[in-house]
Amino acid sequence: MNSFLEKLFDIIAIDTEYLNLYLTSNEQQYLNDTLKSIKDLESNFYTDSKGQNLEMLLHFLFFHKEDITHIWEDNSKKEILLKLYTSSTISGNYECFHFDLSKFDQTYKSTSQTLTLYRIGRKEEHKDSLGNSWSKSVRGLKNYAQSSFIEENRPVFVITIYDSEVLSEGKSIEEELILKKGFKFNEFKTLDNEEQRQIFV
Repeated sequence: MNSFLEKLFDIIAIDTEYLNLYLTSNEQQYLNDTLKSIKDLESNFYTDSKGQNLEMLLHFLFFHKEDITHIWEDNSKKEILLKLYTSSTISGNYECFHFDLSKFDQTYKSTSQTLTLYRIGRKEEHKDSLGNSWSKSVRGLKNYAQSSFIEENRPVFVITIYDSEVLSEGKSIEEELILKKGFKFNEFKTLDNEEQRQIFV
């Protein structure tokens, strides 16, 4: 990965360790050859011919090039990271690159509550590999499922957690909470088929 990409992904908090696993060597080579400076974000770098994972990343970068340029020029604008994390270009229907949430500011104010949260898992997600985006209600989870056109054959997880594990709030329509990197939960369960069906009706 060239020095520009290393700096760029550091600033916009994309997990490069995971990215190196997520992208094939050919996808990485295209990225490395195509984006070498911040000015290259203004070029026609998007392609859907080099692989689906790269396409998702390029679409994200192209869609948010103005936000990315702003935080590149002033990386104290941490609020942009939340906008990038909750981007509508990131679909729950596909595997995706990861963000390094340790680089985000904590904006959620804990009130020492215990929360019950809900999540539709991605492919092969399980108790030991849970993602960080959760909903405070079944209603919010339904809104997420509908907006992402998620099919019913996905696991639905429920956890209880201390609110001190919450990093920030996300999309209000989904009643989204974003949990800290390496968050710890108190209780965990996967909804059975009948309970799960209620999420997707």
